[in-house]
Amino acid sequence: MINEEETMKNKEIARKFYELIAARKYDEAAKLCSDDFVYYPQVSTRLNGVDKFIDLEKSNMEPAGDFKMKTKFIIAENDRVAVYLTFEGDIKTDTWHGVKVNDKHVYIDFMTMLRFKDGKIVEKRAKYDRFDILKQLGVKDFNLKY
Repeated sequence: MINEEETMKNKEIARKFYELIAARKYDEAAKLCSDDFVYYPQVSTRLNGVDKFIDLEKSNMEPAGDFKMKTKFIIAENDRVAVYLTFEGDIKTDTWHGVKVNDKHVYIDFMTMLRFKDGKIVEKRAKYDRFDILKQLGVKDFNLKY
């Protein structure tokens, strides 16, 4: 168990992490993660390494052009920080993760759970409704890639 001061530092690091991602400062966000960082974009999907996480974040966000990402609340306890966020933007590409789309607006809310060790993010778990996103994009065939 860690002390309250460390818990509050972790909470501030989490806030900064998402501010950097929202500002597309991915390399700076990556510096807040440990060398053994693991990302779970879905329960059964594990990506080892911050580079794989950053690549996936870019592929999710860059097609959305001038997107808005807002942190709604952050809750911290011990080495865990939960963050609730919203993401809004227009997908400006012909395809997104292998799915045909064309200039569609999306509004997504999602939760993440970050785990910290020695002041660095060592794990991120994300929870969001993937099918709702695809529905907003007009997808009827759920032949997903990634």
